[in-house]
Amino acid sequence: MSHDVTEQDLRAPEFRDGSPADYERRGDGKIVRKDRFKRGMQDIAAIVFGASYDYEIRDVVAGVHKLKGIVLRDAIANARDVYEGDAKAQEVLDYVQAVLDNPREAV
Repeated sequence: MSHDVTEQDLRAPEFRDGSPADYERRGDGKIVRKDRFKRGMQDIAAIVFGASYDYEIRDVVAGVHKLKGIVLRDAIANARDVYEGDAKAQEVLDYVQAVLDNPREAV
């Protein structure tokens, strides 16, 4: 039982279901989707808020910053334990914590 070979059979898997109109060549010559930024933002919004969230870009950016802050706060807490006896390290961690808590007032 065989079937005829089609153009779709000859395409690379990542392009198999796409139309040439959906793609463009990047400056380095790689073929990429034209809507890759939109799709990327949708993927990030789904990770941050859930798959069915109607979002504004500023909300997604704020959500990513919030997640980044959570990760950094956890890292600071762990570093405090590791460098418990090092006064200079604790001073640096205090500064990083202050930047996270008040990013516009630091520096």
